[in-house]
Amino acid sequence: MTRAESRGPQAEEGGFVVALENPPDETTQVVLLSGLANFNESRVGPDPVRDPRNHICIVARDADGRVRGGLQGLIVGAWLATDLVWVEEDFRGRGLGSRLLAEAEAEALRRGCKFAILATFDHQAPGFYSRRGYVEYARMEDFPWGSTRFQLRKTLA
Repeated sequence: MTRAESRGPQAEEGGFVVALENPPDETTQVVLLSGLANFNESRVGPDPVRDPRNHICIVARDADGRVRGGLQGLIVGAWLATDLVWVEEDFRGRGLGSRLLAEAEAEALRRGCKFAILATFDHQAPGFYSRRGYVEYARMEDFPWGSTRFQLRKTLA
């Protein structure tokens, strides 16, 4: 028997069993997420993700009302955390992404933000963001394998 095969759940120091549960059952996920949420809220207050007033969604529609691009993010303290920016491929290169980003940053400023943060990949748009004042502060190589993820930030005010 190999070492990996012999690594089943075993009582360890203190009587705890520490084992891989993949995938975890739904009850386990609820216990873990609520435990962390309760701890965090006891230190810093309610989770801003749970408050829909903290969400930002900027949408670009064509003349027929079809969504051709958009941006979603979250206001967390003094930060605009952009989760996604997408423009339909046929409409890229026309300034639509810049308009989405500018509108989100303007809304963030109205809401008292001083900074913006986002992540992008090498196959997405790191150059697009750097041309708009975002600077790299971290990078993750091989995330996923063969790709690089960039963490970018910008001072808004």
